[in-house]
Amino acid sequence: MIDPRGTQGSGDDERFTRRLEAFSDLVFGFSLSLLAARLDVPSSAAEILNGAKIAAFVITFGIICALWLEHYRIFRHHFVARPFEVIVNFIFLFGLASLPYALLTFLRFGAEPKSLDLYFGDIALILTTLSTLRLRGLRQRGRALDESTRLREWRRVVSQYALALILALLVAATAIGWITPRALFGAPALVIAVFVFALRRIIRRLPAFLSDKPSSNP
Repeated sequence: MIDPRGTQGSGDDERFTRRLEAFSDLVFGFSLSLLAARLDVPSSAAEILNGAKIAAFVITFGIICALWLEHYRIFRHHFVARPFEVIVNFIFLFGLASLPYALLTFLRFGAEPKSLDLYFGDIALILTTLSTLRLRGLRQRGRALDESTRLREWRRVVSQYALALILALLVAATAIGWITPRALFGAPALVIAVFVFALRRIIRRLPAFLSDKPSSNP
């Protein structure tokens, strides 16, 4: 296999990367199955169709599915897992495996800042590590991808880092009591979504290390 950085990659590197991706898929499947197992049977029939719990479950299920798709996109373009990428990927899987527990605490203690901090903090960790993997993959591939694809991937990197930072700041703000958990829903959530979407549209140029400009090195 040709390493995207221009060197000959070994078959062992390729096999290890495929094994790592397969192992990651197992964790995704485990998280989805554990997510459903975390739904407690309600104590009364009136609570079966609890809108808040169903919405939280569906949203988290959708998040995990979207994360799988993002993870697949990172690994499919000749991504080679070096030691740093392996460590980051395992941290990502740790956050992914913890998400069902974070959802359960959020559903049970939704009004408590700690439960909200755990849930959103876990998502911030997942987004940070996922974006780091994508950025490392872009640096590895170099010019193997066309410029439009690199720009699209770079937009994902920036927007996911920005969203992770916003969530981390919100976690810190609720932890010290500056804002209440209920204040995060509604208009603030819509503003955050619009900001992240607009950020992706604003970015129209690649950074120097991803551009097609020839390197000054011989």
